[in-house]
Amino acid sequence: MSIHPTTPRPRVRRVAPLAACLLAALPLGTRAEDSDATKKNRTDLEKVAVTAHLLDEATTGTKIELPVLQTAQAISVVPRELIQEQGALRIGEALRNVAGVSRSDVYGFFDGFNIRGFDASSGATYLDGLRTSDTMATSELSGLERLEVVKGPASGLYGQGPLSGLVNMVSKRPTAQRFATLDLGLGTDAYREARLDANTPLDAAGHWLGRANLVWRDQDFFVDSSGARRTYLAPSLSWKPDADTTLTLLGTWQHDRLRPWSPTVAYGSILYNPNGRIPRHRAINDRDYPATQMRDLRMGGWMFDHRFNDVFAIHQGVRYEDFHNTWDHWLFASGIRDDMRTVDRFYYGPYDEHGHNLRVDTSLSADFATGELRHLVLAGLDYGHRQSTNTNNFDFGPYPYDIYAPQYGIVPAPRVLAVTRSLTDSRQSGLYLQDHLQWGDHWTMTLGGRFDRARDGHGATQVKTSAFSPRAGVTYALSDGAALYANWSKSFNPQGNYQRFDGGNLPPERGEDIEAGIKLARPDGSLRGMFTVFQLTRQNMATEDFLHPNFYVVTGEQRSRGVEAELAWQPVEAFTFSAAYAYTQAKITHDNTLPVGARLAGIPRHNLNLWGRYTVQGGVLAGFGAGLGLNYQSERLASNYEPLDPVYGRPFVMKAYVLVDAALYYDDGPWSVRLNLKNAFDRRYFVTTSSSRTNWGTPRSLMLNLERRF
Repeated sequence: MSIHPTTPRPRVRRVAPLAACLLAALPLGTRAEDSDATKKNRTDLEKVAVTAHLLDEATTGTKIELPVLQTAQAISVVPRELIQEQGALRIGEALRNVAGVSRSDVYGFFDGFNIRGFDASSGATYLDGLRTSDTMATSELSGLERLEVVKGPASGLYGQGPLSGLVNMVSKRPTAQRFATLDLGLGTDAYREARLDANTPLDAAGHWLGRANLVWRDQDFFVDSSGARRTYLAPSLSWKPDADTTLTLLGTWQHDRLRPWSPTVAYGSILYNPNGRIPRHRAINDRDYPATQMRDLRMGGWMFDHRFNDVFAIHQGVRYEDFHNTWDHWLFASGIRDDMRTVDRFYYGPYDEHGHNLRVDTSLSADFATGELRHLVLAGLDYGHRQSTNTNNFDFGPYPYDIYAPQYGIVPAPRVLAVTRSLTDSRQSGLYLQDHLQWGDHWTMTLGGRFDRARDGHGATQVKTSAFSPRAGVTYALSDGAALYANWSKSFNPQGNYQRFDGGNLPPERGEDIEAGIKLARPDGSLRGMFTVFQLTRQNMATEDFLHPNFYVVTGEQRSRGVEAELAWQPVEAFTFSAAYAYTQAKITHDNTLPVGARLAGIPRHNLNLWGRYTVQGGVLAGFGAGLGLNYQSERLASNYEPLDPVYGRPFVMKAYVLVDAALYYDDGPWSVRLNLKNAFDRRYFVTTSSSRTNWGTPRSLMLNLERRF
């Protein structure tokens, strides 16, 4: 069956950042002379955005707007509605809804996640299609329209990055509606929050639109003497002089004052300790001199789109970040003594980092036909430069501490001051080209590649890397609501921190992805789904040089294979349901240090997330609703460096767990109330672990939010 009568014509624009803006803002901003048919299509599109929780159209994977059935890559979307329903405050919570994503949180405090069995915590977080600095921070979800997750390599369009994929955060943008939403929240652990989302046209013609998101949040964490206070402001301004031109200015100011917590030791938490179990709330840091962190972030930039005619269009995205990050009094466990109660600690701080991050992406797109082939061609150039200076002090201690009978006020400052100063400087420029071809009623093909030059360091220590990253994908439409797809792509990631014995630097790590599957997308948006089979291979990985200690060679290899399934279903208006399941078999296939054939640590074989919501539509209970969710993680290997625990010699694993979340809702005109209960049965579980860095999962918590719409 032909896909053309029901599939919207792909629109040549550009990049992930404005996907939500174009879907939401442009239709609402059209003028009064729009036809009735256009208004009907707009209404249908808005309904799809609400009902399809996981798999909506996104441009992150192709940098042009394509129907989901013509996108030859696994891309998942977590919209704002679902984030709000579940009361998610952290990226890791929201990404539970995506098959193949699991948490990775080494410090126990900052954003971290795995995609398809490989860590994506560093270099894989983007905002509006532009890479963020994402160091020692947590992203604010309140200012986002949605999260887009690209699984597998994105180097063919975005350059250097992990093989696993990327997460793109899409900012809220101005719309043609006038509204204001005030949200107040209270909860366990002294959680308090106030949020304001205000939007208005600034002139009668609708050429100027403004929006601002403001967040104030203060909360403790379940670990003693830890917490966070955040002030966040994200203003945006759109100028639309005509139907072919849009310029949106985006800004962010964020100030965090934190008391971070540190991982505990394994013995007494996840492993047996003859002295008993360590309480979840027990801190490694000194209670009287708690760890402190200050982070200031200022960002400004723009998204510009202009269509010259029916063939050519241009897009440019620009963002400049200025960040300042400091911390002190941060203690970490370095091991436990033979008495199994005295923990040695090292002191991290004072630390001070100040830097900037500039990102520019400019692309030209063309929509034309050659005979029976329709082309959507994209050519672009992007540039990134991140530079920072930092001063750091590290004191090995050992700062002993009886974790069962702690004494506080004994570590007011480091004993040893050995401050180091350093400058980090990294640049990347890339040229990319992509052609999306469509022929007949069923076939599309996407071919592309990118050439990159990357530079890390400065002066004599500078490391230069270049790489070409190809990608190819094909789709075949089975019907108006189903399509088969297959994809092949490669990634690269520089390894400038590793040196060879001969004085040279290692070539970049390379990765390869092969995947195929089927996508479902009913035209009315009531059913979206995806089933994927994949294989990722990391090659050229740095591993120790046996002949020359402290030097490296590129003989390491890791592989991840699996299947993923996602479903978003709304059979009736009152009920929505989403499911995400992944089976992931990730292992070491070659290494000079780690055991070949071993599973990769922290990666569950089975990962399942379910969420459903029912809302009463009529009668005296109209407006009342309830939500229920389940998250299952199967058993995981604790550490590839500690397959057996160092004391008892037993297999060191994290047991499987099931978390149950629940929610109650009530909507009455402009008022809404939401009550979220997380980890309802207070399950004790662990996110990551090793003998000296074990992170408890969050205990049961309750959060109440009152919303007023104006």
